[in-house]
Amino acid sequence: MRYGWLLAIVWVVLAGPRPASAGEPKFDPELPARLTARFQDFIDRGQIAGAVGLVATRDGTPHVVAVGMADRESARPMAADTIFRVASMTKPVTAVALIQLVEQGKVSVDDPVSKYIPAFKGQKTAAGDAVPDVTIRQVLTHTAGLAQPERGEFQDRSLEQICDGIGSKPLVFRPDSQWQYSSGLTVAGRIVEIVSGESFADYIEAHICKPLGMVDTTFRLDAPRAARLAATYKPGKEKGSLVKVEIPDPTSSKSTPNPSGGLYSTAADMARFYEAILNDGEREGVRILKAETVRAMLADQTPTLVTGFTPGNGWALGWCHLKQPQGVTRHLMPGTYGHGGAHGTQGWTDPRRGLILVLMIQRSEFGNSDGSDVRDAFNETVLTSYRGAESEHARFQPFANYSGAVELTLGGAKAILCPEAGGRVLSFSVDGVESMYLEDREKEWKPGQPSPASAGRFDFGPELTVPQHPILWSGPWTAEITGPHSARLTSRPDAASGIQLFRDFSLVQSDAKAPVRLLCRQTMVNISSETREVCHWGRSFSPGGGVCLIPLAGQSRFPSRYAMYEESAIINVRNTDEKIRERDGFLEIVSPPRKPKLGFDSQAGWLAYVMSKGNLFVKRFAVSPDRVYNEAAGLTLSVWYPEGPRIELEPIGPRERLAAGEAASFTEEWSVHPFPAPEAGKPIDLPAVRKAAASLGEAVPVGAN
Repeated sequence: MRYGWLLAIVWVVLAGPRPASAGEPKFDPELPARLTARFQDFIDRGQIAGAVGLVATRDGTPHVVAVGMADRESARPMAADTIFRVASMTKPVTAVALIQLVEQGKVSVDDPVSKYIPAFKGQKTAAGDAVPDVTIRQVLTHTAGLAQPERGEFQDRSLEQICDGIGSKPLVFRPDSQWQYSSGLTVAGRIVEIVSGESFADYIEAHICKPLGMVDTTFRLDAPRAARLAATYKPGKEKGSLVKVEIPDPTSSKSTPNPSGGLYSTAADMARFYEAILNDGEREGVRILKAETVRAMLADQTPTLVTGFTPGNGWALGWCHLKQPQGVTRHLMPGTYGHGGAHGTQGWTDPRRGLILVLMIQRSEFGNSDGSDVRDAFNETVLTSYRGAESEHARFQPFANYSGAVELTLGGAKAILCPEAGGRVLSFSVDGVESMYLEDREKEWKPGQPSPASAGRFDFGPELTVPQHPILWSGPWTAEITGPHSARLTSRPDAASGIQLFRDFSLVQSDAKAPVRLLCRQTMVNISSETREVCHWGRSFSPGGGVCLIPLAGQSRFPSRYAMYEESAIINVRNTDEKIRERDGFLEIVSPPRKPKLGFDSQAGWLAYVMSKGNLFVKRFAVSPDRVYNEAAGLTLSVWYPEGPRIELEPIGPRERLAAGEAASFTEEWSVHPFPAPEAGKPIDLPAVRKAAASLGEAVPVGAN
């Protein structure tokens, strides 16, 4: 039986309204409707019975969407205060409890566990190898090699007995040699009991839940709270059907509180916990940890290990730490931390944005909840609806005919970004000097129209083999302010190419005398189920009539030091063109050559363009001589002279072989420098060009975040 028609929709503000103020984070007003529709789609397809989604900002009011049924059999709708079994979302709570005792000097994360639980003394591997006693740090990071407890071990046994049993088993591997999800936080909970002198459940209530106002978070439900518990469902025999799962009595006193996964909680309560951690250990004047302790707890402890449960993760002390967003985490920022639960619940905090995301569903036998389609849809819907916090130097500001443009400023530099048509840079100017060429047609653009071939574009290749992707090239993107001088543009997923793009822009200045740079980082994410080979390609247009300078570095494969695209896709590498000359380590392109498209394999990592009215536009990017460049002829950059008064400057990245869900990034640095206009018969001061490029310092590495 399908229950899609039994729909409860709630958009709840969990606190009194706050007056809007400058710099307050904003969301698309359509977010509640969009999130409701995404959840309803999963309900209609028999993937969930209902869901609660919460999003909160560091300083703002948390909002909740509740959709569907908490219990289909009793027709009880999902509500903002529905209680869930949060399973392994318990682990960070346990970690905070132990870290509180570390902060008080009562225990150290580098203490051997055997100091507190003698059963861990002298453990050996399953092969019989002697190893150092496992440490508290290792049990918090799942690097101790502990064996998993058997099912039912928390029934009729104390935490002491359970942990003695864990300590009596051989280690699965040598500590610190690999990562494997384990019962480490169960051991941490027992240490909390021993060091504090309180039962584990009492400690959590007294030192975390009560101070933070987590009134519905507990290891055992009373009858009124049990009546609010969401039912758990698993797939039925018929496609799209759900069957209710029998669960242990949540009011029973026979089960030992499980530090690894035993809490019941609500979305709002978990958000209160995450709010305290996001705000350096404090919520509403109540401090549970010092700021420096929080930072140490959340630091990545597994820099060289492959961890679970989705690619790109590392592990902190009891928390999952996102290092390289990709796949289901692609919309999150590096440094995001949190944890999922076995029944589908998810809780994550994105500190760069100052956002808290809590997803509550209740199901089993649907696979890895951290990599689920429901989590992916929740992340995508919330984060593409987030507009960030505007400021004086990063704001939404209409430009030409684009009402949703983003303006970034720093000193005399200004960048205008265009999310409405292709995720482009419409303008990059310094002290009023414009480096981008903008067609007059841009002023007449209307939604739904393709964008003109002008302004600062980015793309991906290889050019001759990647499918056409108009959704990415000229379709609508979303925009988000990400910092005082930065913003992110996000494309829609493109099924034709199997790629989704993220573009991060920021204006930076190393010191008051240094030139302002516009950093443009494009991240390519493989959203398909197959491996894709791609490469970054910059395609920005500048005003024509200037002189393009290609610094020569490395041994070229081309006898003429450049390749020229002839008719019929022929690439000519033996060229003579009076418009192109080699001088003092540069190729100078003084005017449009015989054929409009040129390619280069220079390893210098930058190019310069002396604009016709003066000033020097520099593009800088990293090159990797030891990597394969899979654009035609192995190009590292290209220059194109289309019809009209413009030139296209095209840095090209190395080949990125992306497995399903994987991502790769490439960064271009743009800068504008004072420089005299080219004059007929007078050579350009090439040492001055090199000096301008050198003033930028070291380049950003390939793929750097």
